[in-house]
Amino acid sequence: MIKKMPQTNFTNGSVEKAEKNFHDIKESIKGLYDILNLGLADKDDQIFYEAGKENIVGLYKNIIELMLNDYGLRKVVKKIRDSDIELDIVLNEILIE
Repeated sequence: MIKKMPQTNFTNGSVEKAEKNFHDIKESIKGLYDILNLGLADKDDQIFYEAGKENIVGLYKNIIELMLNDYGLRKVVKKIRDSDIELDIVLNEILIE
């Protein structure tokens, strides 16, 4: 299901909002790591722990690379606004929109 993204008003506060969003992303990634660390502390789960850790680190690195690619990021944002990119993620039976 492709939904149109709401139009954003680029006015005062945009930079502060972006900085808060980035801070929240970092906190969420830290939270995922903490959950992974607590949930898979057993040696039998070490392979899952390492795989999860690699995915979390990869997620953070990709977010940073995307943010630093100004031209590409603007093109991706345009595609999102034009509903050319699917934003929904299905995690097992949970749909994240």
